[in-house]
Amino acid sequence: MTKRNTPARSNSRSAKPRKTTRKRPPARKKKPTKPSWLKRAFAFWFKWLLLLGCIALLPFMGWLWILDQEVTNRFEGQKWQVPSEVYSAPVVLKSGSRWTKKELEDLLNDAGYRFGKNSQEVGWAARSRTKVSANLRPYTNADGQHKGQRLIFSFPNGVLKIQSLTGAPVKTAYLEPQVIGYLYGGSSEQREILTYEQIPSTLIEILTATEDRNFFSHHGISLMGIARAAWVNVSYGSRVQGGSTLTQQLVKNMFLTSERTYTRKITEVFMSFLLEYHYSKQEILTAYMNEVYLAQLGSRELRGFAAASRYFFGRPLKELNISEYALLVGMVKGPSLYNPKRNTERAKERRNVVINLLVEQQKLEVTDARILKREPIRLSQTNKQRSMFGDYLDVVQMQLERDFDRSVLATENLKIYTGIDVRAQRAATSALRESAKRISKRDNALKQLQGAMVVTDRETGYVKAIVGSTQRVYTGFNRALGAVRPIGSLVKPPIYLSALASGRFTWWSRVEDKRQSINLGGNVWRPENYDRKEHGEVPLYMALAKSYNLATIDLVTKIGFSRVEQVLKDLGVKRPFRMVPSVALGAIELSPFEVARLYQPIASLGESSELGIVLAVLGQDGQVHKRFNRKGSVPFTASALAVAREGMVLVPKLGTAKAAQNVFPSLRFAAKTGTTNNQRDSWYVSITEDTVSTIWLGLDKNLPMSITGSSGAQKVWIDFAKRYSQNSLSDQLPKGATRATVLEDEFEIAADRCDNKITLAFITGTQPDEKRACIWMF
Repeated sequence: MTKRNTPARSNSRSAKPRKTTRKRPPARKKKPTKPSWLKRAFAFWFKWLLLLGCIALLPFMGWLWILDQEVTNRFEGQKWQVPSEVYSAPVVLKSGSRWTKKELEDLLNDAGYRFGKNSQEVGWAARSRTKVSANLRPYTNADGQHKGQRLIFSFPNGVLKIQSLTGAPVKTAYLEPQVIGYLYGGSSEQREILTYEQIPSTLIEILTATEDRNFFSHHGISLMGIARAAWVNVSYGSRVQGGSTLTQQLVKNMFLTSERTYTRKITEVFMSFLLEYHYSKQEILTAYMNEVYLAQLGSRELRGFAAASRYFFGRPLKELNISEYALLVGMVKGPSLYNPKRNTERAKERRNVVINLLVEQQKLEVTDARILKREPIRLSQTNKQRSMFGDYLDVVQMQLERDFDRSVLATENLKIYTGIDVRAQRAATSALRESAKRISKRDNALKQLQGAMVVTDRETGYVKAIVGSTQRVYTGFNRALGAVRPIGSLVKPPIYLSALASGRFTWWSRVEDKRQSINLGGNVWRPENYDRKEHGEVPLYMALAKSYNLATIDLVTKIGFSRVEQVLKDLGVKRPFRMVPSVALGAIELSPFEVARLYQPIASLGESSELGIVLAVLGQDGQVHKRFNRKGSVPFTASALAVAREGMVLVPKLGTAKAAQNVFPSLRFAAKTGTTNNQRDSWYVSITEDTVSTIWLGLDKNLPMSITGSSGAQKVWIDFAKRYSQNSLSDQLPKGATRATVLEDEFEIAADRCDNKITLAFITGTQPDEKRACIWMF
C-alpha cells in the first residue's frame, strides 16, 4: 500500500496560523422606499405648472410682441395728425410810408413781442414817447430764410422812418409772417411740433424736476420716484407730484386710454420698458413735449408745450421766462383745473408750487424764486384766429381742396403761405363792423345790416383781407363768398371799357340820357335813372361819374348787348348768367369776391387777372410742394385798361364818390358806387396805388334799405382808408395811352386860357387833333 503524504503538524506555538478564506453570503438588497405623498404631489404639480407656464408664456410673448410692434410703429411712423398751418404775408415796413406809432405797437403785440426796458433779445421791443425799437425775429417762408434785425422806428408827421442802431437809414424791414389759423379737417388736435434742439433747456430742467427727477437714469419706471412723490405729497398735504415717470405718462397719452384699471397699468409698465429699450431719452422727451395734453379748446385738444405757448402767451416757446415755463409745467397735473384763462389764481398757486420745488432741488435761488412768484400772469388776448381770420381761412381751404386731399391738409403739417396783410385785415374788420353799427343806428330797419369786404393788392392781385360778416363772432356764413347779389352800377366800368377799346368811343363821346322802351319778346322794359330824371346829351365820362342808367343803355344799344356779356366773361366772370338787357344795368348776381376779381384786371392794367390767396405750400422738410400762379390774361391792352381806369378817377371828383374825395382831398383814386333796385344792395369799389377794395352791404332777407352805394358801402371804405393808409394812384399812363385837356363842348384840345375844359385820358390816336386858342377880341 502506498502511504499518503500528509503535511506534518507543528507543535511550535510560534507558528502562524493559516488563513482560511470564508465565503461571505451575498449582500441582501435593500427594498426601495416609496416617496412620501407630499413629494409626489410636489413633483406632479411642478411638472404640470411648468408645462402650463410654458403654454401660458406663448400668448404672453405674443402679447408682448404686439405691444412692441404698436410702440415702434407709432413712434417711428407718423406720430400725430398735425393740422396744416396757415401763415400771413410778412408785414412790409417801408420808410416813407404812412404809419402811426400805435399801429406798429399793435402789430408787435399781436405778433407776441414783449415790451420791456430794452430790446436786446429777439422778440422784445421797447418804446419811448416818439419811438419804438424792436429786435425783429428771423423767419422762413416760401422765399427762403430771412434774418432778424434790431431796428429803431420813428414817426415824424405820421411817416415811418427806420434806422439801425448806428443811425444808418434802413429802407425796408419785415415783420415775420404770423400763424393766422390751422386747417383741421377731421383732426381734433391743435399742435406745433418741436425737435429736441428746439426745446429750451430751462423747460427740460423744470419739467424733469417736477414730474420725473430720475428721468435720465431710470429704465421706464422709478420705484424711488414713486416713494419720493408719496413723501412730497404728504409733506404738501396735496397731490403735488405723481409717481408715474415721463415715459409712463407718454405711454398713457400716446397709446392708452385714461381708464384706471390694473390691466391698463400693467400694459403701461411693459410699454414703458419697451419704449426705453428702443429709443433714447432725447427721443422720448421730445415726443412727450409734443404730445402732452394742456387744454380743451372747444372741440379741439391743445397738445404740446409749443402750441400752449402760442395760445396762452402769444409767443414762441423759446421766448418764455422761468415763471411762464413753471406755469405750463404746472398745468400738466390738471389742464382744466389750472387753466390760467379760466382759473388765474389757482394757476398762479400751482406755478408757485413748481417754483418752490425748484428751490428745494437747488435749481433756483430763494431770492429769484421770491421775485418770480410775485410776477403776474400775463396772457395773450383772447384767441382771435377764427373771429378775425375765419373768413380768409374759408377761401384758403376752398382753393387748396382743388389741389390737396382734405385728409392731407388736416394731418401732414403743411406750411401754407398766403397773401393776407394782418394790418389790412384788422382795418377791414374794424371798418366794416363799426361802420355798419353807425349806419344801423340811424334806421331801426337796418339793425340786421350785414356786409362783406375784399381787399386785394392792386398790382399782384394777392388778397390782403377778407371779411364776411359785420358780427364780431365768426358765424360760419362767409358773405364774401356766399352773398351772391345783383351788382347794380358796378357793371358800368366794364361796359365803358368795351366801348373805349373798340376805338369808336372816347370819354368825350356823347350819348343820350333819355328814356327809351326796349321790347323783350312781348314785354316792354323801361329803365329809369336813380333820380327819375333825364339829363339829355352827356359825355361818357359824365355818364359814368354820375352813374346815369339811361345814358349807359344808349351806349349799350350802340355797341351791342352781346358785348356786355363778352366783356364780363373776358374780365373773369365764371359764374353762368343769362344775358338779358337788364344785365347792362347790373342785373347779374355775383359775390363780393367775384366782383373783386372782375375789377382786378382794370386796377392792375392787366398785370393780374386772378386773385391770389395761397402763394405757396411747403412740406415739413421745407420743400415747396406747390406755387400758385395768379397771373392770367385779358383781351385788352394796358392802354385801354388805363384809359378806362382814368374814367373811374373822375367818379370821386365829379360824381357819386365825392364824399370820399372830400374826406381825402389830396388822394388820387378811382372808384365806383353801386345800388340795386329798391336799394336792396349797397356796393362800392375803390382803386388806390396799393389796394383794390370791394364792399357790399345788405340784409340777408334781401329787403329794401334806406342806403345807397354812396351813403352805405362808401362810408365803410372811408373808415377803412382812415385805418389803413392809402397812397395816391399814379397818374402815369402806359405806352399807347395819352392825356389831353379838351373843351367840354367841342372835341378840340383846349389852350391854358380856355374855360370849360376837362383833362381826359385817351387811347393814342383817338384824342382830338385840332386845338382851340380861345382868343377873344373883346
